[in-house]
Amino acid sequence: MRRLPVFVSLVLVGCGSSGSSETPAPAAETGTPQIAMPAADTLSYAVDKTGPFKVGHRVKEITYTPPVGGPRTINIEYWYPSLDAEGDQAKYLGVFSDPETFEGASLAPPADGKGYPVHVYSHGSSGFPATSFRMARYFASHGWLYVAPTHIGNTLGSPEGKDRPFPLFYLRSTDVTAALDTLKSEFGGKARADRVVMSGHSFGGYTTWASMGAKFDMVAIKKMCDAGSWTIPCKPEDLAVLEKGVADARIVAGIPMAGGNQDMFSDYDAPKKPVLLMSGSDDVSGQPIVDKVTTLDLVWLEFAGGCHQLFAMGGCAKFDETLGWSLTNTHALAFARRLILGDKGPRTTAIVTGTEPLSAKITFRHKGTFTAPPE
Repeated sequence: MRRLPVFVSLVLVGCGSSGSSETPAPAAETGTPQIAMPAADTLSYAVDKTGPFKVGHRVKEITYTPPVGGPRTINIEYWYPSLDAEGDQAKYLGVFSDPETFEGASLAPPADGKGYPVHVYSHGSSGFPATSFRMARYFASHGWLYVAPTHIGNTLGSPEGKDRPFPLFYLRSTDVTAALDTLKSEFGGKARADRVVMSGHSFGGYTTWASMGAKFDMVAIKKMCDAGSWTIPCKPEDLAVLEKGVADARIVAGIPMAGGNQDMFSDYDAPKKPVLLMSGSDDVSGQPIVDKVTTLDLVWLEFAGGCHQLFAMGGCAKFDETLGWSLTNTHALAFARRLILGDKGPRTTAIVTGTEPLSAKITFRHKGTFTAPPE
């Protein structure tokens, strides 16, 4: 899989309710009360419990040049491990408070010498990076960096957000690539950004498949273009981007949740990378995608009574929000630890392979052969 040539320049954001623009200082350089540094063996942390780190959050504005058009400016949000025992609570979009995350907190040292493992996230249509903040917080508490771009033009409150202008079908993936490109400078070269896991909610599920390298169905897409399916007409240069694909080789495993725009792809097996697909029974089914997969290592978890927001802001009438996120986070972290960190432990293995069900509310299905953890 190739990596898109995305050119990034960093632009500072003014401080405010959206978050700090400054790179977080190491914990030792602040006067804030600190917790003790957790054990260096991150695989010793219980995969089904919140990790030992506190969590920091901040925002950075960047400008990069996508394959078509002029410069594009977006915000990148980061959740990261911290040793700060206290701090100002994060407030996303200036509205949604997160008392368990500290805005602009100091950065804890990596738990081991290899650096911080990385999880990149794509929000849904008319969403924002913090829609799945509970997963962001969970991963950061285990010592991970969790990075999420703002898909400008498709965010909460944007006038064109629900219309999905055609360029968004590749700009979302170039946003993800641009976000990953910031990690080296933002975290002093300590981010393990060459092998990352990606998740996405709803339209972000589509973005996950696209960024992993699923092959676009250009015949179907051109028919949709001819039918005027998008507010901004399809241009030849836009179609050419999808024809080439928007895969980022650094993404080695994917977690699409609640959707996937299955009419856009002709080959889900093309990425040849393991996938953890999650959906709710009271929402868009994962079955059409599963039916199209023939060789991929694919686990499908269906949550009985789960609605569309089970994997984002919550509020499902038939599924307890706290339980939903506990199960989602445990499955996602076990999947990521096995495939990014090489976790071969019996608990993680049992969760990933379905031999140890976490809840009777989840139906576990698997296709293909389980991918072995890296050495």
